[in-house]
Amino acid sequence: MHSNDIDQFDDIKEAQTKEKIPLSFHIQGPVIKLSKALSGMANGYKRLFNMAPTDLKAMYLKQARTMNRKGDTQKCIGFLENIVRIDNRDIEILYKLGVAYEKNKQIEPALKAYQRVISLKPDYAKAHYRKALLLIRKQDYKDALTALEKAVEIKSDSAELYFRLGQVNDRLKEFQKAIDYFNKAVKINPDFLAVYKNMALTYDSMDDHKKSLKCLKRALEIEDID
Repeated sequence: MHSNDIDQFDDIKEAQTKEKIPLSFHIQGPVIKLSKALSGMANGYKRLFNMAPTDLKAMYLKQARTMNRKGDTQKCIGFLENIVRIDNRDIEILYKLGVAYEKNKQIEPALKAYQRVISLKPDYAKAHYRKALLLIRKQDYKDALTALEKAVEIKSDSAELYFRLGQVNDRLKEFQKAIDYFNKAVKINPDFLAVYKNMALTYDSMDDHKKSLKCLKRALEIEDID
């Protein structure tokens, strides 16, 4: 048999071998892989539903933190909301959810989250404070004032809270009250730059330009130090 004949014979034999492989063999591989994937999903769901609530909460919190680090606020919110569905009395999670809503520019849901925290723990100063900041953004200064006054009752050594109270009173044209709060803020933190800048504006509104200038000079001194 010539070399060409041998090559042709091998080609025929190879073709016949391929023809003898059943079609089901080719289909079976993908089916097995799909079956394994579906089985894995089913087992995953089974494990999920069999987990204790505390374990589920821990799992969702870990995922929420991961998403937060990645900057995926929407997914972070989703995982935190899952925790709240399991336990709607977890104050720290509700607070974190409020902060996440803020980052996502969801003002009303954030306010509701903070209000839920306050209803569960009325002396949670941070929730009152963040609620007040959102109300300031909405230009709801009266309610912001109420929230800040409650916060400062709980935490009376916070320069930041007195500063915000000064700002809100200035917006409400309660200028002397604003000055009083600004002075309390700088008494706690003498180098609080923003306070002096805001106080200068308040004094200017009161037509006390001498004191306004004095505050601006102090602000410039602090900026030079920085």
